[in-house]
Amino acid sequence: MKANQDRHGQHLPEHQRIADLVDDMEERLTAEREAKGVEGNASDREKVEPVEPEDQAPE
Repeated sequence: MKANQDRHGQHLPEHQRIADLVDDMEERLTAEREAKGVEGNASDREKVEPVEPEDQAPE
């Protein structure tokens, strides 16, 4: 399992293994949603241009 080892086969710290597991789960979920044609997945949100609200506070 790649989440338990880095590219050199050394064990990673627990926080890095957890982060890798979460990343892998997000990638699988995104691929699954795209394959099913579910709207609103991450790739759809990347394509949308951000909208600035009219009542945004001045910087």
